[in-house]
Order: sequence, then structure tokens, then C-alpha cells
Amino acid sequence: MQAKDLMSKQPRAVRNTERLDAAARVMWENDCGFCPVVDAEGVVVGVLTDRDLCMAVYTQGRPLAELPAVAAMARHVRACRAEDPLAAVLQAMEQIQVHRLPVVDARGHLVGVIGTNDLLRAAVAWPLAVDPGAVLRAMAAIGAPRRGAALAAAPAVAAPAEAVAAAAVPAAVPGVGAAVAAPRAEAGAPSTASAAGATSKVSAPRPTSTTSTTSIPSAPKRAAKPAAKPKPRAKGRG
Repeated sequence: MQAKDLMSKQPRAVRNTERLDAAARVMWENDCGFCPVVDAEGVVVGVLTDRDLCMAVYTQGRPLAELPAVAAMARHVRACRAEDPLAAVLQAMEQIQVHRLPVVDARGHLVGVIGTNDLLRAAVAWPLAVDPGAVLRAMAAIGAPRRGAALAAAPAVAAPAEAVAAAAVPAAVPGVGAAVAAPRAEAGAPSTASAAGATSKVSAPRPTSTTSTTSIPSAPKRAAKPAAKPKPRAKGRG
């Protein structure tokens, strides 16, 4: 089977002079997430996906109606011919990890679009003509992660020393921050905790007795006995 046997014929596209809202309208009305971009002569000059539209709005902070199609489209377009065998179509999708390819004629004019959904349906309907295993392997290659490889290849950026120092200091916690920020005690000097404990011992008031503080009057003292009068001496006999 060839690409022309499965492709969507008479696909809709937008001109490279239009805005992104026109591409969004094409995707909405055709229930798809792909839109070719052509010039005045109908030659394919780019492609747009629904993700391209979302990222353009997010990164530029402007609505679709204010953004030109050429600002978000992919300019390096991989296309196939209508007479290409399906094996070549799958190989092209695997290499650039895309789900759809524009189909062009010898002059580059758009004549159709073929996608992985077309290939999957054909593999189920005609398994002898379209190898289901080849389609599954292509889908696995297309869906392989690409962001991880890009991040691994990117050079590491050293963080400023101030940022590293700030990250090393934990945030202050109520009741704990003073202990974290307190300087270390010098050798031979009492620690802050010991000094604080000593201070609390000296300045702490003595506990009051549990006995009632009401004063009890003392018993009255007994009056002193008057001194005994001396007995008169007996007169001597004359």
C-alpha cells in the first residue's frame, strides 16, 4: 500500500500571512490537531500543531488573533509523496518523532495528510497489507521521551554562592530560630544554655510554702509573780 491509499485528501490549510486563530479554527472544524501552512502558490512552507498554538500564547502572552502563523509554525518540514510506500512513511515518522506528515506532489503542493491514526486503522482492517508490528514499533519510537535527552546534553549551570549559602540555612522556626542562629561558645566558656540555666536559678523566686500565710497570735505571757516579802526575823529573848 502507498501513502495515497490512506491519506486524508483535500486537507485544509492556512496561508503564511494569516494569524494563529485561523489555524485554531481549522483544527476545531476538522476535529484535528494539525494544520499545514502554505504560501500563495499552495506550496507547503510549515506546519502547526495544537501544541504550537498553546506554547505561542503562553510564551508571548498574546491572544491567537494577534500572533502570525509564521511565528509559531515549524519551518523544517518533512513531507512524503503520494506514491511512497507505507514503510517509508513509518520510517520518516520514526526519525523525526511526529504523528502526521503532509503529502506533497513533485512541486511541493499540498495534496494530503497522513497520520498514525490512519496507519493504526489500516493495520487492524488489513493486517496482511499493513504490518501491525511495524506500526507498533513506529508508535513506540515516536512516543520515546525527548526532553530527558535534551536536558542531559545541556551544560550544567553553577548556582551563585549566595544562593547556595541561603539554601543551606534553614528557615527560622518560632521558638527554635534563636538556638540555630546562636554563635558557638568559645572553649572554656559556659554554653549559652548553661548560662541561661544558671541565670534562671539565681533569679527564680523561692517557692512559697503551702501552709497558710495567716499569722497566728502567740499565747499571752503569764504575769510575773510578785517577789515574796521577807519574813520578819524573830526577836531575841531578852
